[in-house]
This record gives sequence, C-alpha cells and structure tokens, in this order.
Amino acid sequence: MTPPPFSLPRRSLVLAGAAAALLPLRQAVAQTAAAGGDWLQMVQAQHALVAKSFDKLLASGNATYTTRDQLVHALAYQLTAHSVAEENVLYPAIAMAGMVNESDKLYLDQAHAKVMNAQLEMQSRLKDKGNWQEAARALQAAVLQHAKEDEEARLYPQLQARLSPGENALLTQNFMREFRTVGLRRMTG
Repeated sequence: MTPPPFSLPRRSLVLAGAAAALLPLRQAVAQTAAAGGDWLQMVQAQHALVAKSFDKLLASGNATYTTRDQLVHALAYQLTAHSVAEENVLYPAIAMAGMVNESDKLYLDQAHAKVMNAQLEMQSRLKDKGNWQEAARALQAAVLQHAKEDEEARLYPQLQARLSPGENALLTQNFMREFRTVGLRRMTG
C-alpha cells in the first residue's frame, strides 16, 4: 500500500526544515535585540537574511528536486514568519500614524507576494516541466523591492520618526513577540 502524500516522515522532514529555516531569522532578532537594536534594525536584518535565502535558492540551479524543495520551503517559512509579524504589528502602526494608504499598499504587496510564493512552490514541484527559476526571480524582485524601497528606504523611517521613543520601544517589543510567536506556531504545526 502506498503511503499518503503527507505521511509522518514527510511531515517530520518539513517541520525540521521549518525549524532550520526560522533559525537564522530568530538569531537575527535575538542578536539585534541583544545589541540594543530596535524594530527597524530587526526588520533590516531579516530582510538581509531573506535576500540571502533567495540567492541560495537561485544558485542551486540544477540541484536535486529534494534540495530545491527544501530551499523553497525554507524561504516560504522565512517569508511567512516575517510577513505576519509585519502585518500584525508594523502595518497597523503605519495606519495609526496617519499613513493609511501606505499601510493598505503594504498589505496588498504582501498578498501578491503570497500568491507568487504559491506559484514558486507549484513550479518547483513540477520537476522538469516547471520554470521555477523564473518564478523565484519574479518573487525575489517583488519581495526585495517591497522590502528595500518601500519599507526600509521610506515608510519605516517615516514611521519611526513619527513615534515617540516609548512608542518605538513598544513596537520593538511587539514585533519581537509576534515574530517569536509565529515562529513557534509554524514549528509546532
């Protein structure tokens, strides 16, 4: 009898991959916090790690399907944990700071990235028929433009400047808490 497609060993492999994928992001948050960093520095560290994950995936080229699948899943977990923390903490803060249209655009960008991520996963699973590299490059371009041009270069510095030191400290605590909670939920299923 053939085991179901998501049998226990497969699920265990995916959960182990999720833990490994989140570890660099969790380390970035912890290291930034330990160095006295704020929420913006945590976000920048996470963006840098996501960019490295894209580079690693695209450099894998003709690696085995299993290797590519692990890299795609690792990237998906990183993007999910990071985006949920932003969506639950930072985007509402942007709206509350009077930048409602900008907040709405960030949410919409995240929704588009989630669709693109699903396309990447589907393309990578088609083995010889899917053009996963094209899907990965498109997602990479969208995510990095969103992260570097919209968030880091413009909206997050504006938000930080509009908030008091106490409000920024609270945002740092909330971002760290939310990220940790999302990471734990993803790893425990």
